[in-house]
Amino acid sequence: MNRHVKVCVAGDIDADAAPALSDVVARVVALSPEHVFVDVAEVDFAGSVLPNFLAHLAGVLPRAMSVTVCRPRPRHRWILEVTGMTQILLISAAAAGQVPPVEDGSHGH
Repeated sequence: MNRHVKVCVAGDIDADAAPALSDVVARVVALSPEHVFVDVAEVDFAGSVLPNFLAHLAGVLPRAMSVTVCRPRPRHRWILEVTGMTQILLISAAAAGQVPPVEDGSHGH
């Protein structure tokens, strides 16, 4: 079975969002997906919590599973490049497609 998980984050991804993002990582891992799409198009502010969340997500998934960051804004793409996330994640300017959301409660505040 080809399992894909789509996580949509929105709002400010700062220290206040970190606990919710940790919960999202645990839920995603429990689903044992083959591919995870993280849509960040609705993220207003992204500090170090965003790359930390993505690194944590990529770090707990087996190597055969991939993580794609979808629709990052230019400033968010820059954060991903500066922090080295582009070396371990796929980046896509397109939406995650028709993959239905698994968790809508993963939004920042």
